[in-house]
Amino acid sequence: MANERWEKIINEKIKEAKARGAKKRGWIVIRKSFVTSSINYRLELNEQAVLVKLILFADDFGSVPGLISDNDFRPMPHDYLAHQACCPLEVFEETLRKGIEDDSIYENSHGIFLTHFDEYQFTEYDRQKPYRHRNKQAGRPEENPDKYTQGKYGHMVGR
Repeated sequence: MANERWEKIINEKIKEAKARGAKKRGWIVIRKSFVTSSINYRLELNEQAVLVKLILFADDFGSVPGLISDNDFRPMPHDYLAHQACCPLEVFEETLRKGIEDDSIYENSHGIFLTHFDEYQFTEYDRQKPYRHRNKQAGRPEENPDKYTQGKYGHMVGR
């Protein structure tokens, strides 16, 4: 059931990526809550480092945010990713195994998908986007030309 849900989400994201092209930020967010979360007892220190690098790869590799794949939506070899993460393949594989067990990582024929990537990378800028977009669509109200005729400098307002 969970696999079908992640497959559907990944396929929707791939469809969006094909329509708009690559969407890369060039940065990732690591919050204090991430460092103090359950990864402290679920993952060893070297596995935590690999997870942080997976978050980086999820933004950098491929054109779907959260999906580590090549540009043709094919999975990248684990040994290549372990080399890029500067860690032994065994540590990389163990991190993946633990992530898959607790449903924070999903792997399929398209690549490695970080299931909570959007939550990791949701920023204040993203939170404000709908409001900026709504304000832009509404436009600015017409200015009242008589608004500034009162006050100390009202006589200086040109009409």
